[in-house]
Amino acid sequence: MAQTIPTIQHYYEVMDDRARMISELREVFAEVGSNHVLIGGLAAGHHGRPRATIDVDFLVPGTKLRGLVRALEGRGYPVKQFLPDMIRVFARGADPATTESIADLVSKDANPVLRAAFDAAEPAKVLGFQLNVVKRGAFVALKFHSAVSPKRRIEDRYVDIADIGRVIAKHFDADDLELARSIAKKMYPGAVEELEKMIEDLRAGRPVSM
Repeated sequence: MAQTIPTIQHYYEVMDDRARMISELREVFAEVGSNHVLIGGLAAGHHGRPRATIDVDFLVPGTKLRGLVRALEGRGYPVKQFLPDMIRVFARGADPATTESIADLVSKDANPVLRAAFDAAEPAKVLGFQLNVVKRGAFVALKFHSAVSPKRRIEDRYVDIADIGRVIAKHFDADDLELARSIAKKMYPGAVEELEKMIEDLRAGRPVSM
């Protein structure tokens, strides 16, 4: 079967959809009184090279998840509890069993890595909206954390590594590295050294092992 090649027009259509989702999520966050930090593909584009992304990813306080579910369902969005600390939001009228989510909201309280990333945020404008966005070093640490997870699909782990490469290729200074290292320390023994090696390999154009 021939594979559809994404076009510039398709890219802008996708990003327009993401912008509309962000606009509505900002209203929902305000309604529920929830803080939020942007992570995922849009954060990768903010810190590195923009890429089309299927969904919008935010860290939120775990105590706000139930309120966010009620608010989103009240607006007609199907919502599915994917994990105890994560909800997935689907387009109005979509079947969660057969479609991809358009937003993932993850509890910052799920583990120490997410809590540290949530605390390492800065204000920025993304797709025309003022948001709290995870800092560059914390973003790299989060992507590393995902890339080394044996529970994550291999194709998603490669995307994580590519996102790290995009970010460090654009700008990644000593302060960014120190922040990434401080969060990696919360993962497991040896994580800091593995993170540093991954960054070195990407910078040198060497294959990255997982």
